[in-house]
Amino acid sequence: MGSMGSTSSARAQEMRRVLALWQRSGLRLREFSEQRGIALSTLRWWRRVFRAAGAATPTVEFTEVPTPVSVPRSPAVLEIVLASGHLIRVPAGADRATLQQVLAALQTRC
Repeated sequence: MGSMGSTSSARAQEMRRVLALWQRSGLRLREFSEQRGIALSTLRWWRRVFRAAGAATPTVEFTEVPTPVSVPRSPAVLEIVLASGHLIRVPAGADRATLQQVLAALQTRC
């Protein structure tokens, strides 16, 4: 701990999270403070506290996450609302036989 204050208190932990959010935002500190309603002087003070303690604000690392192959890439092109209230969204290229089976099953249950 430096002479400026504790970096392990609950408030310090919260401010560490806030500063990490600021770093990920890509905004200037002033813009971030205005958007969050946090005094700019507060953010600057906590940033100095962490630097003085040798606990620099966390660095941000990004990892690209590939889209799973099983996720439909086309939006629903047809929506069917049955009298029972069931909603069926039919994507482009849906198999007709499968759709008929689904509709028949829902109609017999409702």
